[in-house]
Amino acid sequence: MASAQTRSSLSATRERYASLICAYCRMLLDFVELKFENLPLRRTFQVPGASLRLGCSSPEYARLCDRAYLAPSASDDDTLRPVTLAILDHASLPELPFWPGASPGMGNVALALAERGLRGAYDPDHRIWYVYDPDRALGVQVLPSFDARPAWEGSFPARLLIHWSARSDDRGTIHAGTLGYDGSGVFLAGAGGAGKSGTTLSGILGGLKSAGDDYVAVRVANGKIETRPVLRMMKQDAVGLRRLGLNSEESVFEGPNWQGKFEFDFDEVMPGSRARRLAMKAILIPQISGASRSSFRPASGREAMMALAPSSLYQLYGTWKEDFSLLASIARALPAYHLTLSERPAEIASAIRDFICERSS
Repeated sequence: MASAQTRSSLSATRERYASLICAYCRMLLDFVELKFENLPLRRTFQVPGASLRLGCSSPEYARLCDRAYLAPSASDDDTLRPVTLAILDHASLPELPFWPGASPGMGNVALALAERGLRGAYDPDHRIWYVYDPDRALGVQVLPSFDARPAWEGSFPARLLIHWSARSDDRGTIHAGTLGYDGSGVFLAGAGGAGKSGTTLSGILGGLKSAGDDYVAVRVANGKIETRPVLRMMKQDAVGLRRLGLNSEESVFEGPNWQGKFEFDFDEVMPGSRARRLAMKAILIPQISGASRSSFRPASGREAMMALAPSSLYQLYGTWKEDFSLLASIARALPAYHLTLSERPAEIASAIRDFICERSS
């Protein structure tokens, strides 16, 4: 067993290392504050909870943001916080401070920064730093080069920075699909391959609306759940598109991407299908089957939490405690149902519309 002196020495070493991580991350933030106006490419857009100024030096990265996010528009949401984000790389900015040591590990960075009032993470596989300062509403993502960005970055650029910058006590981003009718909606939750995206697209083609099929913003107030869009694009593979009568070779479909899926603005496929906001009535856990008709049966709160939480906490990390609390409040507030899917897209859309109407009356 380690002596008290040894434990004290290890604790002091960990504290010094954590302080070094924090000092480096604050140096990155200071660099952004000093150099932001010199970045050649800047974009302005908004997500629920934040009005974003994003700067970078890569035309390709700027294009990814243009295709992913909705343009600023008039909003009755008076809680939009001005936020500045920068996506930087050492290849184009050699004066950008380098981390002085070996890979610090993702957990070390997240913990060290959380203890000092910052949000952050480090991706050791791609050597990417993510840092956000809530007090300054300032964030930075640092890559070795833009060419070395992860494949998934194109689907949700600056994902962690945007998740953190729009986070508040009653609001956050979660990973789930959505469908709605006449202002009311349902979440579609579950593991990959459960049929969320196909069900969402079936509903859209059947006249329902959606705030998104992947990541959506959620606000919890007085026991009520409201969902709003974060991203412009949806994803579906060629087989799924063909099953729904869509041709992946049409110009609206971009891809295939790193998952073999095509990405597209679903409001271009079905104009008017993007919901500005939805009042959520239930959580649906879809399951693909060969049934002739779609059917619903009650699910437990635990099953709802297990459908919602794993993918959200895995893909939107760095604020686990707050995110778990948000997901738990959703699972407590909304009834949950297993949705057994038929093989007929039009029937699926009709069944979900009727389900929403019954719970909105």
